[in-house]
Amino acid sequence: MTHTDLAAVANEAQAWFDSYVETFIGLAAKGSTDPAPLLSYFSVPISMTTGTAHTVLTSAEALSQGLAQELRELRDADYGGSKALDPVVRALNERAAHIEVTWVRQDSQGREFQRVRVLYLAARTDTGWRTVASVILAG
Repeated sequence: MTHTDLAAVANEAQAWFDSYVETFIGLAAKGSTDPAPLLSYFSVPISMTTGTAHTVLTSAEALSQGLAQELRELRDADYGGSKALDPVVRALNERAAHIEVTWVRQDSQGREFQRVRVLYLAARTDTGWRTVASVILAG
């Protein structure tokens, strides 16, 4: 068995997640509802769990529709930006990482309208890092 440098894996996952954060916030802040730039950050199928529902998206079309819906909701909320607070990235092995972050969303006037802690399970696939599951954590 070879030794895995988990710190290097965590750093790689952190860089990937930072890119996702920048891409997501940039799209949403412009009022875009086109999810295409986000699709490469997610795996299909993907499991998504909140306090009220569990969903498994089993097609790229379903993922695209879900992301487009989230972008529309942010646009309709007069979204101005987000901050990703208190990120914790933990490598689980050489191909998986656990990422937790608190999303603080603000409207175009800088007023906070949402704060939510999310857990992401990310996997290094043959095509790069992808989110394979997300869970909205209890507040």
